[in-house]
Amino acid sequence: MAIQTINVGNIPNDGTGDDLREAFVKVNQNFTDVDTRVNAVPTQAENIGIAGEGIFAQKVDDTLQFKNIVGSANVTVSSNGTSITLEARGGLDQVLVLTDNGSTNVTSNSALNLTGTAPVQTSSSGGNVVFSLSNTGIVSHDIAPTLSANLNANAKNIQGAATITANSFVGQLTGNVHGIDVRELNKYFDNYWDFGTVLQGTYTSIIDYLVKEQDVDLGAMVGAGVAQFDIDLGLI
Repeated sequence: MAIQTINVGNIPNDGTGDDLREAFVKVNQNFTDVDTRVNAVPTQAENIGIAGEGIFAQKVDDTLQFKNIVGSANVTVSSNGTSITLEARGGLDQVLVLTDNGSTNVTSNSALNLTGTAPVQTSSSGGNVVFSLSNTGIVSHDIAPTLSANLNANAKNIQGAATITANSFVGQLTGNVHGIDVRELNKYFDNYWDFGTVLQGTYTSIIDYLVKEQDVDLGAMVGAGVAQFDIDLGLI
């Protein structure tokens, strides 16, 4: 029902308005209508939107209850008669940085230094931190270096080596030794030396055989006033 308006006339007591009874009938009907509307659809509150936290909590009888807005360690809350202000601090209090070997806390207004240890170097370029390997000293920092492919010496010398060992079943050392191709020595020992049965003694090397079994021709001994040369070849 629409709200009824009481006709009060044009001027007091001109007889054109509602009489006293008719006026209060309208008053009663209007109150009844208002009461019906209030009971039929009670007042509620709701939080709108699909994200964030709502501030409406609940309605208790005729009281709408709302949540408080509370600040945290990095956020302060202030208000006036028309607004609530949330203010965040300018930066983080601290950042926990984890590494493969320990961790460190970077506090507010302090810097995180990214330093390299040889052969790793760090640099800054275009707002980015760049990690790179040094061109020298990489192998020396590896306590057990191994190769996954052939090593190309790029026409450079290998110096200061103690012992170079090659697995005779899977690899070999090739190249010249002091300018001599050691493979050429094979022809002097392959199918050319057949000593047969050795009778004079036990030989452990070709040097032993040459010293003990071969004649040595020293040529003519010429010298003024020298009658004799003594040569001691030791025990053969």
